[in-house]
Amino acid sequence: MSEQNLRGGSADEEKQLVTFYLGEEEFGFNIMSVQEIIRQPNLSKIPMAPPYVEGVANLRGIVLPIIDTRTRFGLPRVEDTDRTRVLVVDVDGNKTGLRVDRVRQVTRVLMREMEAPPPVIRSGLKVDYIENVVKLDSGKRIIMALNPSAICKIVQGEVQAKEGVSGETLAGVADLASGSDASDSVSQLVTFKLGLEEFAFSMERVREILRVERPSEVPGTPAHVLGVLTVRGNILTVIDLRVMLGLPNFESEVCGEALAVAGVFREWSERLAAAKNDDILKVDTVGSDRIRKWVSEYTTSSEALMGIVAQIRSANEALCRAIGQVSTNGVHGSETTGREEVQKYQSDVLRLIEQFHESVKANIREDQRLIVVQTHGSLLALLVDKVREVLKMPKNQIDLPPENLSDAKSAELCGIAKLDKGRRLIMLLDADKLIQETDLAQLNSRTGASCAESSQSHQVGGNGGLSTEQQFVTFRLGDGEFGIPISKIQEIDRSSKMTRIPRAAEYVDGITNLRGEVVPVINARKRFHLPSKDVDERSRVIIMELSGVKTGLLVDSVREVLNLASKDIAPPPTSISTTIERQYISGIGKVNGDKRMIVLLDVEKILTR
Repeated sequence: MSEQNLRGGSADEEKQLVTFYLGEEEFGFNIMSVQEIIRQPNLSKIPMAPPYVEGVANLRGIVLPIIDTRTRFGLPRVEDTDRTRVLVVDVDGNKTGLRVDRVRQVTRVLMREMEAPPPVIRSGLKVDYIENVVKLDSGKRIIMALNPSAICKIVQGEVQAKEGVSGETLAGVADLASGSDASDSVSQLVTFKLGLEEFAFSMERVREILRVERPSEVPGTPAHVLGVLTVRGNILTVIDLRVMLGLPNFESEVCGEALAVAGVFREWSERLAAAKNDDILKVDTVGSDRIRKWVSEYTTSSEALMGIVAQIRSANEALCRAIGQVSTNGVHGSETTGREEVQKYQSDVLRLIEQFHESVKANIREDQRLIVVQTHGSLLALLVDKVREVLKMPKNQIDLPPENLSDAKSAELCGIAKLDKGRRLIMLLDADKLIQETDLAQLNSRTGASCAESSQSHQVGGNGGLSTEQQFVTFRLGDGEFGIPISKIQEIDRSSKMTRIPRAAEYVDGITNLRGEVVPVINARKRFHLPSKDVDERSRVIIMELSGVKTGLLVDSVREVLNLASKDIAPPPTSISTTIERQYISGIGKVNGDKRMIVLLDVEKILTR
């Protein structure tokens, strides 16, 4: 709403303002601009977005950008409290959330109580954000009436960047918002994690997914360039996607969380030590609860790290039991208080967290993967925390990024996918916008010499050559590694609830619902007569389609997408060391000079015989 509209009319005309505080200052929006007031929602962070953009949230199916109003005004940011609120405002049909310290009330003001803003405002705010200054109670109460359009708009430099993005960058997803055909089509995505956030690339851009190999460093390259690798004759520049997107180092993030947990636990332990035996149960449980939460949420592919985490869990539970025993002894006046046992378990927990911290660097790579994407005619290997799944996403569940995020630094974001009724948000990245073509050309020129020198010592997956390549998705069953042609795979999902089928074959676990489609699921372990194993966090269902019928194959875990040259695929020998019947095997893939053998499966025979 413009200043003219706000100030127009008679002196006795009333306006209603929704008033709120930032620190000690009181501000207001015309009530007609405010759609609703909500508590601080769960956010998905946007890498390298403008500093005032907190992230995006799902508001009943709408992707809502959240702006920290303090940061937007150049004020220091403060932590959320139970009074923190988000004002949802509508500017030209676009909804934006504005985070404020607390909401006061809806205030009626008269036009004669409004004045144009003075050239300099005492709080240092930019005057164009302010439409009027309202003076109430003989000037004792000052309200700054704000212009939501000015606060939510993108500054000039960002507008230019937005205009450059709106055509070319978003062309690949422009059909998501138009036409009935788009709602019937799907996008196949490779999703991955960076910290707590989930991202994805279009499957058509992903060439393969590799376990992490140590690249050769190249001097004089940007900080996000880790070096180069040669993969079957292809020279790859390895980029740390966290560094490129301005996120903290993965190792530092994991270690930082462990140290924060240890700090809370240590302070709690000191309070326990100061408590008398019969009062020890009156001390809060924040330390042990923090340990429980951390160990329950932490997942890793590293057996070494999970082993330490399991020991931390056991020591923490033993500590809680010992605390209960101390209280009992105190009530009954026992001389044996058990204090020594409590101190022992406290020391064990802290010692094990320190051991975890020291082990992270050596084992963190077991979680990470390299996603090889094609961009500007070149291949880039992007280091990510972990690959989550391959899924098919209806295009009508993918939104264009909110305009507030479309600045030069967030141009790589080309869409936001919504799953689980909007509770899960996936940010789609445009491979071509991660790095500009001119920057990539300069980078290739710098790495060229290093590639030539190091290619032989950093070969991954065979000796290259011109032979035809095939792509396989590899997965684990027990100690064995197996592969299925990627052309046979529709998507890869987490294991969900199964409905049992009476009198079905013993290897059929049941049927599951895949976005309204009934899909039978075959348990690969049962199909191949392997020992049974409970479904866990790493279990996956590989969805395949034969003759128009979808079928899922439950496996222990999915490892990677791998290219194999024809010369590295051998026919199955008459006698092979595997429990899988030979009729189900189409070949044996050889990787790293026969050091790694992958059993390639005949999907048709597995699903039909």
